[in-house]
Amino acid sequence: MLYDFVIDLMHTLFKNGLTLSSLGAVVFLILKQRKMKAQLRKFLPWMFQDDNEIKAYMANQIVIMRNQEIIMRGMGLEPWSATILNEKPQATAMLSRRYYLSSWAITTYAQLANKYTIRRYYKMAKKIKVKGDAGHGATDPGAIGPTGKREKEFNLTMALKLEALFKNHPMIDFSLTRSTDVFLELRQRVKIANEQPADLFISIHANSATATTANGTETFYNRTTSAPLAGVIQRHMQDATGFKDRGARYGNFAVIRDTKMDAVLLEVGFISNPEEEQKLFDNDFQDRVALAVAKGICEYLGVPFETEKSAVPAPYPEMTVTVHTDAGSTYTGYNIKGITWIPSRPIGELLGGRIGYVKSKVTINGEPVETQNINGVGYVTARDLTKLLGARIFWDKAEPSKVEIYH
Repeated sequence: MLYDFVIDLMHTLFKNGLTLSSLGAVVFLILKQRKMKAQLRKFLPWMFQDDNEIKAYMANQIVIMRNQEIIMRGMGLEPWSATILNEKPQATAMLSRRYYLSSWAITTYAQLANKYTIRRYYKMAKKIKVKGDAGHGATDPGAIGPTGKREKEFNLTMALKLEALFKNHPMIDFSLTRSTDVFLELRQRVKIANEQPADLFISIHANSATATTANGTETFYNRTTSAPLAGVIQRHMQDATGFKDRGARYGNFAVIRDTKMDAVLLEVGFISNPEEEQKLFDNDFQDRVALAVAKGICEYLGVPFETEKSAVPAPYPEMTVTVHTDAGSTYTGYNIKGITWIPSRPIGELLGGRIGYVKSKVTINGEPVETQNINGVGYVTARDLTKLLGARIFWDKAEPSKVEIYH
């Protein structure tokens, strides 16, 4: 009942032109005058917490408003609630408690506006821009695991999988700072994100420690406004990895400190831990984690996770393709009329190749080759890929569905 009273009062005052600060002050004074402290404590418990708890609560409310504004601006909308969302975030971080109810009023009204206008967003043409960043690359291998696997390959593979998941998303424009094995300095990564620009920045890494027993999944943020993004992605990602939950935490990394948008750095697992290293380079594990991160991004932005079509089983016999390199892994290929077809990008880049697409054909180091499109992924013949990249390929005579590639 108190909630309905407050909302009705807010709506009436706002429609009659009172400022938001005045609105909050009026509501607070009425409640105080009526000695509703008990109800206030029940309805707004954060008002009676210590200062640190209050600051954390208000920081989260600021982010809620910011996220809604990102969606509205990204979709080209200017509804009446945009006026509220344009209030300076600093106004909601006052030191005096007499301003807190005003802050709450802004946020609550914005949430109500979003509830009734969100369906309109899905019909707009403009997209929310998300930048993915695969850490390290080329001469910078990143951390190296006990069996010699290199972090840079894991980061790139995960970034490419994430990009593929958003390929047909109607509301999110997902792009990468690097899509091949190249090295970008930290300032270059920041510059790419800031100049394009992006609404979110997601940097992907594998963790490392001196002790091989160190384990777990964690997500770093630098600015307070990025903390909720870190929390949402951490929850989804940790569920997918099954590793120890190290939480969402502060980190002073350049790519999340110097970028202008909400930014997080993901540490999926410890490559220095033998058990986690093995899982980090397992294809099914990577798919599961990439999907979890994608869903976390969508939950944070308040948009549905959609792909054009759910993947359907390919109507061909499956082949198990194992790539024997320092960062090797196992992939699924297909036997089509006696010829082995394998996914071009992940295997080609593990073998040091440059994979591209020209007029629906995969190119390997610039040379187009015969291509099959299976569930939106480009497949090439195993012989074409290995021949052009100087690799050796063997079929297991005892088990013909097994393929081994060495480089």
